[in-house]
Amino acid sequence: MQKVRSTTRVSGLAAIIDGFDGVVLDLWGCLHDGIRVYPAARDCLVQLRRLGRRIIIMSNAPRRRNVVAARISELGLTPDLYDELASSGEETWLALHSRSISGLERAATVLPIMAERDAAILDGLGLTPTDDPALADFVLAVGVEGPQSTVAQFMPMLRLAIERGLPMVCANPDLLVHRGNTPEICAGAIAKTYEELGGSVTWFGKPHAGIYQRALENTGIPMHRVLCVGDSLRTDIAGGIAIGAPTLFIAGGIHHEEVMEQGDLKLDRLQALCRKMQLVPEFAATYLTW
Repeated sequence: MQKVRSTTRVSGLAAIIDGFDGVVLDLWGCLHDGIRVYPAARDCLVQLRRLGRRIIIMSNAPRRRNVVAARISELGLTPDLYDELASSGEETWLALHSRSISGLERAATVLPIMAERDAAILDGLGLTPTDDPALADFVLAVGVEGPQSTVAQFMPMLRLAIERGLPMVCANPDLLVHRGNTPEICAGAIAKTYEELGGSVTWFGKPHAGIYQRALENTGIPMHRVLCVGDSLRTDIAGGIAIGAPTLFIAGGIHHEEVMEQGDLKLDRLQALCRKMQLVPEFAATYLTW
């Protein structure tokens, strides 16, 4: 557990931004809910731009960067509002394209777990998809079709893959998202189960260091001058802590049922959850506001 002993509640970014030159912002649960952008969060981008702060949007979306950029632009988060956009899907694609994942240098056939809408992540990789674990070189966990999907429905496939010793690549470490108010499992829930069954998983995205290194390597900003903002202790806060950057936890996202009451952050609840997870952010706010 890191040395931080307590979390300071803040009213918004304006209260602490003077201490930072750059901000890494989570996307889902922080800037939007999967359906619409939070107006107050978008205003934060405008204000950060006005102050000349470096803005890096970092998402565990299992899609390539250009696909994520197009989608959030439709929602109102246009490219003029940020400097960099990083996605776990882009990190996954680059690693598969370069055949840089240990054990998959000669992989030719993939067993994908994904929604039809995400099939483009295979474009340009020279991989042949199959739904038969007996024919696959590895499993690629990208995501599910929708809220009706469960980890249980994939268990027969996962057990067969385990029997064959197939490695898994996970393009989204998140366990769960809320699309509006509806919960939906992510690839991370499937990959976590695969590990628990004894399988080997290579993870891309937050909290793993690779996505931060690529996004921040050209900024020249020291880590103590970068603020990592997000709604997930397990990914956003853990990732910031791992690279030595201060963190701001947003309560109104994935943990809202655990740390909020009547629409407001309860610091004692957050502190209890932080002790349980051994992850303590420097700052916390109910929502991302200025």
